[in-house]
Amino acid sequence: MKRFSKPGSGLLVCLISLISFTSAAKEPIVIAAENSWPPFSDMHGKGISYNLVEAAFSSVGRAFSIEVLPYARALRSTEMGEVDACWNVTRQPSTEMRFHFGEEPLMLTQASYFFPKGQAQNFTRPALIPDGFNMGVIIDYEYGDEYTQHQHRFKQHAVNNQSQIINMLLTQRIDGAIMFDEVALYNLNQMGLPEDAIEKGAINHVSEIYVAFSKKNPQHQQLARDLDQGLRWLRDSGEYDTIFHATEQTAPTGDTDSQTRPPALQ
Repeated sequence: MKRFSKPGSGLLVCLISLISFTSAAKEPIVIAAENSWPPFSDMHGKGISYNLVEAAFSSVGRAFSIEVLPYARALRSTEMGEVDACWNVTRQPSTEMRFHFGEEPLMLTQASYFFPKGQAQNFTRPALIPDGFNMGVIIDYEYGDEYTQHQHRFKQHAVNNQSQIINMLLTQRIDGAIMFDEVALYNLNQMGLPEDAIEKGAINHVSEIYVAFSKKNPQHQQLARDLDQGLRWLRDSGEYDTIFHATEQTAPTGDTDSQTRPPALQ
């Protein structure tokens, strides 16, 4: 005897399958949040980066949790697939080999040379930095393609956070450092130091800062597309600027708009 399905049963099966697939596709992910780059990502992993990603992913129905780590460990954990992504990564050839990136950066940030007070030098690019220069850097940070090509010529002093670099500049243990402008100013304020406690030189580079996704995650391309969609919505709706404004309201006393807010992406 031939069996007939009840009317609509096939459609019901398709709907259930679609719901199951959608739920699996939108399951929460884990993002490694660096712990020493305020106002973008502070010791608790919170800040501008968290707020942007939360709003962008919420707009497409995706949830995430964070694992707060030093930046170098965040990169390694992402590359090994221990977490699904990490934020505040500069997109350049060396990082593109390790991670998957979407099309939309989180933000633009400007990095400059900083020196002990009264000892500024006038080089404007890494190629002009003299051999043997004592340079302060953050472990595993990216400072642009040209810097990568010349870093072997310098004596690099790699530390975990920006306040350590500032202290080395104050005590003249290094000749100079590259720091992102907003981060340097934020840390000076947090340390109770005036802006001119160290001397700012020329711009080294302007970076597009991204969320880097683990290639070990089979859904890394879809995750990047989801974030891209959310970030586009943030900018189109005006929420992108609102998030920065909210961060400014909670910044330490004395911070100004130019100190805490990088250029909004157009």
